[in-house]
Amino acid sequence: MIPPPFMAVRADAQVSVPLPGARRPATPAPTPPPVQQPPVTVPLPGRTPPTPTVPVTPDGRPDINPYHRDIALTVPLTFRDQTLGELPVQLTADSRFSVSSAPFLKLIGNLLNPAARAKLSAVLSTREFFSVDDLASTGVSINFDPGALAIVVLKIEPTDRALESLFAAPRRDSETADVEPAFFSAYVNVSASASKLWGYDDRFTKPNFYLNGASRIGPVVIEGNAQFADSGLAFGNGGYRFDRNFVRAVYDQPEAFRRFYLGDLTPETRGQQTYVQMGGVGVTRSRRRFDPFRSAILQGNRQLVLQRASTVDVIRNGSLLKQFRLDPGSYDLSSLPLLTGSNNVQVQVHDDAGVVQNIAYNSYLDPIDLQPGDYEYGAYFGKTSDRFGRTPVYSGDLAFTGYYRKAFVDRPALGFGLQASSRVQNVIGQTQFILPNSSRLQFDLGLSRVKGSGFGYSFGTSYELLIDRSGNIDSLTFSGDYLSRRYGGLGYTLPDNSSAWSVSAQYDRQLITNLSLLIGASYVHNRRDIGDNYRIDANTAYRFSPKWSVRGGVNYTKYSGILQSSGLGFALSLVYQPSYRDRVEVQHDNSINTTSASYIHSPSGLIDSVGYGAVLGRSLGSSNAQAFANYTGNRFDASISHASFGTDFSHLTQAQATTIQLGTSLAFAGGHFGVGRQVTDSFAILYPHETLKGHQIVAGQSLAENDYLSKSGLLGGAVNGYLTSYNLQSVQYDIKNPPPGYDVGAGVVRIRPPYRSGYALKIGTDAFVSATGTLETAAGKPVMLAGGTIKALDGKSAPTTPFFTNSIGRFAVQNLRPGARYRVELFSDGSAFEISVPKTTTGLVDLKIVRLPAAP
Repeated sequence: MIPPPFMAVRADAQVSVPLPGARRPATPAPTPPPVQQPPVTVPLPGRTPPTPTVPVTPDGRPDINPYHRDIALTVPLTFRDQTLGELPVQLTADSRFSVSSAPFLKLIGNLLNPAARAKLSAVLSTREFFSVDDLASTGVSINFDPGALAIVVLKIEPTDRALESLFAAPRRDSETADVEPAFFSAYVNVSASASKLWGYDDRFTKPNFYLNGASRIGPVVIEGNAQFADSGLAFGNGGYRFDRNFVRAVYDQPEAFRRFYLGDLTPETRGQQTYVQMGGVGVTRSRRRFDPFRSAILQGNRQLVLQRASTVDVIRNGSLLKQFRLDPGSYDLSSLPLLTGSNNVQVQVHDDAGVVQNIAYNSYLDPIDLQPGDYEYGAYFGKTSDRFGRTPVYSGDLAFTGYYRKAFVDRPALGFGLQASSRVQNVIGQTQFILPNSSRLQFDLGLSRVKGSGFGYSFGTSYELLIDRSGNIDSLTFSGDYLSRRYGGLGYTLPDNSSAWSVSAQYDRQLITNLSLLIGASYVHNRRDIGDNYRIDANTAYRFSPKWSVRGGVNYTKYSGILQSSGLGFALSLVYQPSYRDRVEVQHDNSINTTSASYIHSPSGLIDSVGYGAVLGRSLGSSNAQAFANYTGNRFDASISHASFGTDFSHLTQAQATTIQLGTSLAFAGGHFGVGRQVTDSFAILYPHETLKGHQIVAGQSLAENDYLSKSGLLGGAVNGYLTSYNLQSVQYDIKNPPPGYDVGAGVVRIRPPYRSGYALKIGTDAFVSATGTLETAAGKPVMLAGGTIKALDGKSAPTTPFFTNSIGRFAVQNLRPGARYRVELFSDGSAFEISVPKTTTGLVDLKIVRLPAAP
């Protein structure tokens, strides 16, 4: 016998948790029970306001349950002005309450030190629910606030409090990701370009192809960049040639901010080191690569211990930074944000007993691009290559290049580097001094020995000063460098420096908010008979409306070289920007004898967006014109441009070229494939569940207005190729024209991608059905504010999910599977009914009236 869609039975239960809010509720959201607020009296002028009265029960307790029957709720847990999370609570008919133990231990754990957590866990771990009296021996006290419908943490003993950071910056682990990347993923970006030449050289050029991509296997990434191009354009040999720019393996240790390389290396350099391409192994440590939340903070284990509730003022360099109202406990000041240079920090504590304490210390912040107390390094070892623009050939010496830099908390930063091979040895050093007036003085030194050239040396210095004039920032910069004639490095094995020394200075003054002035000068002293070069200029910029601005300047230049020139010049440009995507500019510079006019409309980057523009210019002995347009598609990017050149405007069509470019990507992750626009770092493929056959998945940032970055289709899932590694971010999704009542989920997935990783995100579920109805008693009265649980009878779904009704007995349940049966058990009297979901359901089931049997 097949049971009816619903039937009444008896059941027992203990816990009730309300359903989370749905993105598309099928029925109005249930309303919370009315709460009796304490009466409020407005005192007459001059009279003391009376103490508000709170309704109480006959037993003398606060009346927190006006319905006088058991009610199950899910409410927030709060501490001071902080919401810790939500947890189940039961209100009894006699206005007592009990709290679910497991979620309470999880939420309050961050507020307690290890010993207090262990003590609290020993008391509560054996109880499913606990009351206020159970906390008497734990040092924690709570209460239920009927006005806010919340559990409030009233007090935590100071000795039980965890160390709390007052200036905590966001951490990489402050939020957890929803999903992990696929164990194996790969992508390749493909670009192609071809041109049609017009005029005296009338022909089609051969198309050129450019490839770059990566594959990730577990924690290891193989990345590469190559091209298949017509070599006749550059080398005159004719025919295609394949060139590998680089191929290497990368392995990251993000918690240690460390990255390892094997293969074609692109070494990083510091100071006055020279660059050289290498093949071999390398390792770098850099916090900036892995931590997007870097900030200038103090790293000095500064702690503040309060015995009584206190008001704490933090004063930095004579100005109040922040005021706190703190409970007794231990607090950490080590993340205090600092300014560049010396920082005079004072902490004033006013406790409730009237005692005032003053704590003062100085801190020193060095902006060497490192967090104070942090360090970075790089080391590369392998064979060198002196070929550029083609496949590297490592026929050079076996060499090492590396550096190490350290930023101290209260001393100048230091750095040094080493480059060494059998022919070249180079050592560099650098330091920075932060002066009291927020200025910086930096020094760079270098010493080299090159076989056949002897010793060489270099020296560099720079000075920077920032002046804050009530929000208008001025800056002064001075720099000077000296290179001996034979100073070299791994990338400069036959040193012959034509320039001996150079100096430059620049002053930038913000006259008013919309008007700035920049004055600069530079001088270069050359060796041999080349002669010296120098330039003096003054430039200004003025924005006289949100859309219009003008720039102009004058300069005097003396340049000695193959083409010697000197003299007085000026430049002027007018800019009109009606929107952030449109820009018109007209400019003239008589020192280089050029005039141009341009218009650019930038694309939005969303599907079907278009960008376009044009440039018209004239320079000494030539003229040019160019028009271009680009299109952003779902699976590719395309652009077309036409350029024309001539000796003057009357001969502008002497030489012409039309160029077309196309770019796309092929991506694979977790067994799923997608074609999309080019991937920049990491990517996600969003594909539909089997229950969404025939429906498209869309990914983007403004789904409400149908602005999509990508969508699924015949060429695979929707590809979001704009994910940044080691940064917590959201991937938004939706279903285009979903079935009625289909539960699409949260609409967002939080991820933290590793370097060049891929995700396969299944959108949709087989438990997509929503059911609505009205629950009534046997007498036909609505079952108001009832709580319970839903359980799948086939055991394939979660053990239980919450169920509740609103004030008129309406209910809505979600995440049901077609063809499955579910049992709903109520907490109040143990009544139950069953739901049978038809196999042909496409999304929404209306159960209409569900009646419970009369009590036996």
